[in-house]
Amino acid sequence: MSQQLRFGVIGWPLSHTLSPIFQQAALDAMGLDATYMAAATSPDVIEMRLQEAREGNWRGLNVTVPHKIRVAELVDELTPSAKRMGAVNTIDVAGCKLIGDNTDADGFARALTQYGGFDPSGVRAVILGAGGAARAVAWALRDLGVSHLTVANRHPARAETVATAVDGESLATSAFGLSGPELKRAISRATLLVNTTSVGMAGGPAPAGLPVPSSWLKQQLFVCDIVYQPAETPMLTSARNIGCRTQGGLEMLVLQGAASLERWTERRAPLPTMMRAARSALSAPTA
Repeated sequence: MSQQLRFGVIGWPLSHTLSPIFQQAALDAMGLDATYMAAATSPDVIEMRLQEAREGNWRGLNVTVPHKIRVAELVDELTPSAKRMGAVNTIDVAGCKLIGDNTDADGFARALTQYGGFDPSGVRAVILGAGGAARAVAWALRDLGVSHLTVANRHPARAETVATAVDGESLATSAFGLSGPELKRAISRATLLVNTTSVGMAGGPAPAGLPVPSSWLKQQLFVCDIVYQPAETPMLTSARNIGCRTQGGLEMLVLQGAASLERWTERRAPLPTMMRAARSALSAPTA
């Protein structure tokens, strides 16, 4: 009798995650004897969790806030995608070896272009945040052909690290703090604004907050918030109220998760099933 496959997502906190809902729906639709669960993992036990994987307790893991950069330093091998981003959102367990991959960039690119209907080629873009997700978004936007990219973070040095990594002949970059006239000016000149911080996330440190003042937004912006819980973050509400086109983070979440599942199982993920399950869970009333 074969052993049941065990997958999961690690992060801290994890009360907001929808991954177990749509990933389990996918595994069931694929007819696999497998479970997918949320494994809340604080920063001080991340190495213990990875050791569990090496010992065979997990077949694959997704990685979310705040572990993506740290995990890239702890796995045994990085795919080219994870290496260039310096961040891991997917762990493939191959025997006792942990292989770190990153499906966030592709997930964001597909969400923005296919579901958001936005072509960023040639535009000026601003990313808020400088963590693992911001790195993936920056590389995605570089590959999609943005002309100028500004990265802003409360620690400007971290923003500079992300901006420098993607800077090149076809892409000019700049980096600033999360407040001040430089960032306000950059947003006024941009066509795309992407929030990758946890500001506005349910269960996060500032669920009612805005990463930048709403007065800095303009009608011509396409505003994307990769936070998916809630579906309508304070930032998206502010943007929609002034007439901006907007997109939440649900599509990116499901698309990166589908890519992870395909890596683990070597089978095509049932994307429509995953999208339906995620959207249903997000729209369900909370107690």
